[in-house]
Amino acid sequence: MRSVSRFLVAASILSSFLAIFASTGPRNDGSRPVKLTESAEVLGTTVPPGSYALRWTREPGSESVKLEVTHGKKILASGKGVWASSDRPYPHEALVYRHAGSVSNELAEIRFRGSADWIRVDSTTAGAVAPTTDGSPTGGTR
Repeated sequence: MRSVSRFLVAASILSSFLAIFASTGPRNDGSRPVKLTESAEVLGTTVPPGSYALRWTREPGSESVKLEVTHGKKILASGKGVWASSDRPYPHEALVYRHAGSVSNELAEIRFRGSADWIRVDSTTAGAVAPTTDGSPTGGTR
């Protein structure tokens, strides 16, 4: 009888923790290798051609995303972005660049194949969160 009651208490505690964990939502952390064939402005930093890792971590309970570009263990650029969704999935993995002023290649978006979720990158100020306008990805990929 004691073992049954202990089991029920343990199951109750476990289900409480699972409910708390589930309520925080998905973290949507990830990374992908990135090969730049020419210099690009990434998170406010000019990154030369080469192979890098692009990492993102969604902050719990918000749409804010922490972004980093690394080469080995060295962080070359870091900043913020916003997790967003569109009405239909994007068919390809893609980094989307914008051409603004004197900057010819500025990372603007990170898109995921088969997913309506994407990340809008903020390169304007360190630590700021990029505003979303209509929630749909803009055009142009590189």
